[in-house]
Amino acid sequence: MSHPFKIRPASLTTSDDTLLLDFQESQIPWLTANGGAGQWGTESIRLTRPDSALKTRAWITKSQRQSPWGSGDWCRAYIAEAEDGTPVGGLVLEDKAAGYVRGVLPEQDAGDAFVYLTYLISNRGAGEKARGVGRVLIERAGVEARGVGVRRVCLDCYRGNERRLVR
Repeated sequence: MSHPFKIRPASLTTSDDTLLLDFQESQIPWLTANGGAGQWGTESIRLTRPDSALKTRAWITKSQRQSPWGSGDWCRAYIAEAEDGTPVGGLVLEDKAAGYVRGVLPEQDAGDAFVYLTYLISNRGAGEKARGVGRVLIERAGVEARGVGVRRVCLDCYRGNERRLVR
């Protein structure tokens, strides 16, 4: 299926670790205005969660290593850009679920393996240019999963805000 986005591997050379944080920062005013301040708060992520910068850098570093599936270090990070080059979204995939969901989603099982969608975010500042980027990045997650012979993509979703996000 054709779409108006260019999906490229994330890179430290192009400061995509900072870009992912910028995307997250772009969401805070919208979340706050729509009753979702409980997800990331109302203040800058860079101030309230300084470890976020280390996390985005670690994801991209792992992704750039291109470790093979099954190595325990598999990660793929992508940036989506609009036709004019405006960055509009980001995606991070890993071979294990985040620690906080392991009670619901167990460790990898070779008989029922999954790719974990760790991070999916759009750039609110891009406005209409970002429309549809979430769908396209989720499709990319499916392509990556099939590419390593895995049939499932798993993710978690913020449950607060009276569950409005998951309805």
